[in-house]
Amino acid sequence: MTDTIPNPYRGYRFSRCTPLAENQRDQLIAAFRIPSGPSAKALGGRRQMATVFLEGIGAVVVKCYRRGGLISRFNTRYFLMGRKTRSEREYEWLDRVRMLGVNAPEPIAAAHQGLMAYRCWLVTREIAGATPLAHLGGKRSEKLDALGAACNRQVDILVANRIRHPDLHPGNVLVDPGGQTWLIDFDKTGYYRGRRSHLAAYYRRRWRRAVRKHGLTAQVAAIMNPARNDRP
Repeated sequence: MTDTIPNPYRGYRFSRCTPLAENQRDQLIAAFRIPSGPSAKALGGRRQMATVFLEGIGAVVVKCYRRGGLISRFNTRYFLMGRKTRSEREYEWLDRVRMLGVNAPEPIAAAHQGLMAYRCWLVTREIAGATPLAHLGGKRSEKLDALGAACNRQVDILVANRIRHPDLHPGNVLVDPGGQTWLIDFDKTGYYRGRRSHLAAYYRRRWRRAVRKHGLTAQVAAIMNPARNDRP
């Protein structure tokens, strides 16, 4: 069940969320106000993300959206309001791909502050004990081959449904202690209008470019090999 809370709560709008009590929203607002520093890990994203233990829900991850590129030199946190905020759009994409069978984090809340110009946050349930695939690729192993096969099964679902994840690299695939792979960071995801085989090729190129850039192994590079589905 997803609630929309139309009225501001302490200056914030929880535009998409599971039912949240006031004390839970208070906890999240406190996390929104914590400054986030740059990620210290390769392929770890632009910013660090806070983990909060939310009463009645458990551990959640709080993502603060930041601008990149040249515009970040004078504006790092604010976006112009459109029909939906970036956190709302990612919340909805997480819901969508999970319904299709992709292992993706469970969205808990999308929140923003501001009207014409806004800041926004996404709250997702933590994947306990998960490690980025990028940190597991030091040596060749059968385990890594198995993880690659599991990852491709997830990506095959995206390709079959023409879903283009714009930043799918070894840092955005998590491996939990049970060996399941999870795809994360669906910001700016959209539908692909070309052939599915072209989308599969896009995923391979994007993955291997990241592997080369960050000096990962050839085995990690070979992981991304979604089905060559030539249906239009």
